Amino acid sequence: MAFSPGYAHMTSIFINRRLRLTLLSLLVLAAASGCVSGRTDPAPPQPGPAQEGPAGDPVVEKRAEEHRAVSILSESTLFTVYGRAFGRAPILGRLGTYSGFEDMEQDIRPWVEGISSRHEKKRVIPAVHLIYAMATPCEPDDDCLLYLEGIEKDIVGTYIEPAARRGWMVVLDTQIGKSTPVEQVRRIIDKGYLEYDNVAVAIDPEFSAAPGQETPPGRPIGTVKASQINKVQRMLDDYTKEHRLPTRKILIVHQFGDANVGDGVPPMIQDKKSLQTFDNVELVFDADGLGGQAVKMVKYNKMTDAAVYPFTRFRGIKIFFPNRWEKHGHFDTPPMELDQIFGLEPATGGKVRIETRPDVVIIA
Repeated sequence: MAFSPGYAHMTSIFINRRLRLTLLSLLVLAAASGCVSGRTDPAPPQPGPAQEGPAGDPVVEKRAEEHRAVSILSESTLFTVYGRAFGRAPILGRLGTYSGFEDMEQDIRPWVEGISSRHEKKRVIPAVHLIYAMATPCEPDDDCLLYLEGIEKDIVGTYIEPAARRGWMVVLDTQIGKSTPVEQVRRIIDKGYLEYDNVAVAIDPEFSAAPGQETPPGRPIGTVKASQINKVQRMLDDYTKEHRLPTRKILIVHQFGDANVGDGVPPMIQDKKSLQTFDNVELVFDADGLGGQAVKMVKYNKMTDAAVYPFTRFRGIKIFFPNRWEKHGHFDTPPMELDQIFGLEPATGGKVRIETRPDVVIIA
């Protein structure tokens, strides 16, 4: 069902390359037999598969170098629901309270309609936000992570392809542990998930554990280096060009500590001012962490301040809601309303407000 203008258009884009070719073949055959009729809105041209050639072929390399994918976030607000998986560990996020796509679709309808009405120039794309690699207490010689494949044997068939048919996205979120951002994205690439146009990546520095760290990930709060994020962006940019994907890859980086905030929380992106931008990657700084409305708004504004970080283009904010499985008060007090999220109203009882509307809204 179409939540917003352009929803069907995004459905056509978020189809795996193999599926696009199959659908194209069926349409050609149907047209030849006179089975296709009726008026439809013209669809944008879809790129075909990359021309194969020997390694080092200058023609192939030139085609990859020149490829420019289409932006998603320039035209859309991404609305994600965070958690381990459908029906799993609801204490970790709202996604776990749903039995499946239909259940989620019914629950998020007011959110999608509300976001659309507050940002009429942009369509809304819902997303299933999976904790793909979940940080756990470490065992000897492991990376302190439990991967989603351990409980969901077919991530493509269960999440990615059904989401694509709805025009939705899937975010694969890694908590890093004793791995590295580069190793985590390499794993996601090697599994074939990024071949799908509707798959985005998120990294969570909070749970990055230092070599030799004996405490569980997240104690102390972890950090990543800007150079690591640049390497990940380069990987995503190269992958998008080599595979001639039609849309840019979204990379979300969670943070609630920043040098521009200076509240005693470690800057979760070290040397942040050295971050780079890449043509085929949409880098999102997500204001994560629990807190009161005014505190979160101040942090969001400072962490995504383009005057301080001129490479900032896309912003995100994560809102934590109470749930009946969580008994320790790990939620915002109180959670922001949509008018507050989009800067139309200030924090309750105060004057501070969101200065620039987010491009990504995450609820947990």
